Amino acid sequence: MGGRFALGLMALDPDRFRRATIISAHPGLEDASQRADRLADDRAWIRRLLDDGIDAFVDDWESQPLFATQAGLPSTVLKRQRRRRLGQPPTGLAASLEQHGLARMPSLWKPLAAFTGELTWIVGAADTRFLGIAREVVRRRPATRLHVLPGVGHNPLLECPEILSDLLF
Repeated sequence: MGGRFALGLMALDPDRFRRATIISAHPGLEDASQRADRLADDRAWIRRLLDDGIDAFVDDWESQPLFATQAGLPSTVLKRQRRRRLGQPPTGLAASLEQHGLARMPSLWKPLAAFTGELTWIVGAADTRFLGIAREVVRRRPATRLHVLPGVGHNPLLECPEILSDLLF
């Protein structure tokens, strides 16, 4: 969600930003039926969380295909990530999904295309859905610099921090 929040801030006050780096983000749903479907999905996750508890929710969350590339990470990394997820307060997590999920966030494609600053987009090559989104960003805003990280999935921060650090600093 961090990338969407960053895009939202850029849309609210684009003159405040001379450059931005976005990692594995979605600029939003433009189609009302996709938005309704996503809202139903988000509400199902919320029900799972509140009815069955954080442990069951995290089990299901981590088993999504989106995170499959993380299975090969060192166990210490996976355990740390899981502790972070389990440490979230369920009501706060539910509220975040309800209020800040993709279904609720406005589409930011137009402000993104109009952004006049320097834009870098980073995505994992193994994250095919978000790679497609990244390519669409470049299509709509050709001045965008795209970095596709080989063998990396949805979470470059977790999956390849050293490579990401080299790109960012």
